[in-house]
Amino acid sequence: MKVFLLEPDGELADSIDTCLNQLRLKMKVKKVKNEEAIFEEDVSVLPTYSLFILNLKNPTDPSIMHYLRENGVEAPILLVLESTFDPKYFKTLYYLSYDDMIVKDFSPPEITFRIYKLCDIWNDDTFFITKDIYFDFKHAKFINHEEEVVLGRKEALLLKLLFMKSHHIVSSHEIEYYVYQDEAVSEERIRSLVRQLRAKLLPFHFIETVKGEGYKIANSKIEEAHEPSSTIMKFCLPWLSMAECALLLV
Repeated sequence: MKVFLLEPDGELADSIDTCLNQLRLKMKVKKVKNEEAIFEEDVSVLPTYSLFILNLKNPTDPSIMHYLRENGVEAPILLVLESTFDPKYFKTLYYLSYDDMIVKDFSPPEITFRIYKLCDIWNDDTFFITKDIYFDFKHAKFINHEEEVVLGRKEALLLKLLFMKSHHIVSSHEIEYYVYQDEAVSEERIRSLVRQLRAKLLPFHFIETVKGEGYKIANSKIEEAHEPSSTIMKFCLPWLSMAECALLLV
């Protein structure tokens, strides 16, 4: 997937690129610092981008958006606004029909989740560990062979976030943004949610605490069953995508 990022702040652009590529879906981000670079791009290449992230000198001037649309670009446009942007012009931006806007200062995870929503690429809604052990986010269920464990809404959101970033660390800030919709919550409330989810996922232990940083999915050890004959495996595999799992289902 290709993303065109116009951002004069090179450090911010690099941090967005890094954050995006810590998730499961790898993205090729073209980073430019000035608007002229848009017009220097081969017009036949413009429609191949999946998203344009633009920090424009004059956001109320629609000429660049019109240029992109006139050259076959159907991809969403995410507008980045400086903190000095005058709020009275938000109505103008609304009528210009940008797909989304974000105002500085923001964290890379915040814009990352907006990008995933805009591009409708919240990864798969089904995350396989093996062909018989998987997480069905759409129906908020964790399936272990014939057993179904129903998860609460926040439990399901947290597990999906962890799987999406597997095996990278998910910070408390990311959990606040994605699970609690940017509501300010205490560390204890997040720990409580993690404990609830862990309890429901037993005998699997694949939510690992990384002290001082957050949580992540780890290769999971499964508790021994009481009857040796009923023990199928001792370790679960890293989760698999739908495409990868198709090989198991043949």
